[in-house]
Amino acid sequence: MSDNLLKIGTSAVRASSLLLGTTSNNIANINTLGYVRQRTEFVADPLGFGVGKGTTERLINEFTVKQMRRDTSKYAFSEQFVSEANRVDALFSNPANSIATGMNDLFRQIQTANNDPVQPANRQLVIGSAQSLLNRFEGMSNLLKDQELFINDQFDIYVNEANDMIKQIAIYNKDIAAYGKGATRPIPLDLVDKRDLAILKLSEMMEINVLDAANGEKLVFMNDGQSLVVEQGEFRLLSLQGNPDPSRKELQLQLSSNSSIVRDVNSKSIGGKLGALIAFREEILDPTQVQLGQLALSFADSLNRQNSLGMTLDGVIGKDLIRLPSFTGLNYRENTGTAALNVRLEPGKGQQLPPNDFLVSVTGANQVTVQALDSKGQAIPGSDRVINGVDFSNPVTLNSTDHASGDLYGLEITLSPGSVVGDRFLLKPLQQAARELQMATNRGEDIALASPIRAAFDPSNLGNAQVNAITVTNTNTTPNFLDNAPLTVIYQGVDTITGLENFEVFDNTLTSLGTASFSTNNYNNVLSQIPTTPPATLASDLGYDFSLNGVPKPGDSFTIEFNLNGYNDNRNGLELASLQNAETTRRNAVTVPNALNQYSFNQSYATTVGNIGERTRQARTSEEANAAILEQTTIWFESLSGVSLDEEAANLVRFQQTYAAAARILSTSQTIFDTLLQAVR
Repeated sequence: MSDNLLKIGTSAVRASSLLLGTTSNNIANINTLGYVRQRTEFVADPLGFGVGKGTTERLINEFTVKQMRRDTSKYAFSEQFVSEANRVDALFSNPANSIATGMNDLFRQIQTANNDPVQPANRQLVIGSAQSLLNRFEGMSNLLKDQELFINDQFDIYVNEANDMIKQIAIYNKDIAAYGKGATRPIPLDLVDKRDLAILKLSEMMEINVLDAANGEKLVFMNDGQSLVVEQGEFRLLSLQGNPDPSRKELQLQLSSNSSIVRDVNSKSIGGKLGALIAFREEILDPTQVQLGQLALSFADSLNRQNSLGMTLDGVIGKDLIRLPSFTGLNYRENTGTAALNVRLEPGKGQQLPPNDFLVSVTGANQVTVQALDSKGQAIPGSDRVINGVDFSNPVTLNSTDHASGDLYGLEITLSPGSVVGDRFLLKPLQQAARELQMATNRGEDIALASPIRAAFDPSNLGNAQVNAITVTNTNTTPNFLDNAPLTVIYQGVDTITGLENFEVFDNTLTSLGTASFSTNNYNNVLSQIPTTPPATLASDLGYDFSLNGVPKPGDSFTIEFNLNGYNDNRNGLELASLQNAETTRRNAVTVPNALNQYSFNQSYATTVGNIGERTRQARTSEEANAAILEQTTIWFESLSGVSLDEEAANLVRFQQTYAAAARILSTSQTIFDTLLQAVR
């Protein structure tokens, strides 16, 4: 009997000691990151000789762990996105940085100059306001560029952290698999804890899926199915590449044992912090930079174009006020040709420029295709502009006249010789446009406030008709603008056969340029009624037109001439001022029939600021929701796997009592054994 008691007591003491060790280990590791609470369980000895062998295991729910990883990824995504978006939102919500304020100030100065066109000080204020506006464009664009560089730095950091976690998981897998699954070599639980912690940290970087292998390893996959960690410790590493733009880093996967084996990563579903950086770049940073560049170019082009239609204080036709930059296309690495590509905004075509990057592809032996790209770099359906008859053996310049629609997105593309079919070029003119504009003049006299044309009527006219509207559309005509002026317009009266009222137009040599006929007394756009050869109108050939009102009498004449010494004229200045509310900025690359596709400068900027604010607000709401969900999941996880001091303290007392009772069994067994020995003496 004493022998049985000795066996029972010994097993009880060992069991209690193991239980005390497990509880003490839990208490000691309460602050250890990634530690999972352990529990030791025993089975009774089948022969009734005490307690059997105990097994220590981790208290964990695999479903909760998977949910924890998912919620960690979602919260990390939201937190990172909000952190980046807040910077841009603060930048554009600050009135001191407002482009709209700068534009309003410029147009206010133009209005002041119109009130006294011969006052040099007012004109100089316009130049100062224009320079200040360009400084704002440059400052805002540079801040966005800094944010882009910061994003690239974060990419490097997070990719390195993710790769460290991938390597650690692979190493832990090897170590755990080396123990096997037998009872003779139990897997150290701290290894499993460390592996789970590494997997959880990896889930902060990206959304992952984890599967169990038969040998105890954890197989890790990206959300789109790309493998990161597979069996036998094999793994893939993330890398950053930029093709063709080295400044725009894209994620790729490469095999650890052979870095030349590379796979692209689906950035749309990557999730986590890395996914947040990609999403922020695609949804806020790139569109904002592009829209800012579009606004800068369309504004500068509109100002230049209208200034070129007026007359300066020096009495000459106006020139560009702002110098527009040119840009270099980026060659894809796969190109086999030797051609280079440059692009600039075609003068006067700023209204055609959409807020997009562009792809130029050599799609045939003599064919080039231009496509607008969305923020993810994908071609927008319906945006193709196919140009045929291109000679790649010589330098070629393509613009709006080379496409049947007359719309090449406002681009003037220059392609050097050496292109072959399949070559592609990425155009990103808007990414840097806002910070590369420069004033072309610092002289207030160069602002063309006056119209270069004026009209007069013969005092001997019997009727009361007058020229009431002169519009200038082009001062760069061939032959030179106003070479055949002054024009003389003579009212011929009503044709008795056709019943039409006729005005005959003569040039400065009294050579007839044609007759304009009207069926009513609305004498609008007289020169547009006179056809020319090749098919056009006299108005388009000369670059200007005019209208008449009142009642003319046969023989009445009118003169259209150069506005010599017309410095006190502000007609073109009023046109410059009207640009503030004109619809000069394109909304979308693809035009939907009957849909509004143009808006004003302020509307364009307000849309950009509104999109930033709305997207940031949505991200903040998402962050709050994901934080609450992660908190609930963490509480759920901790309720089973976390160490509770109250529970462990209670267990410690209970196991101490169990240990003391087990020791009493040994003491009783010893007493019985001694009594038996004494009985046989």
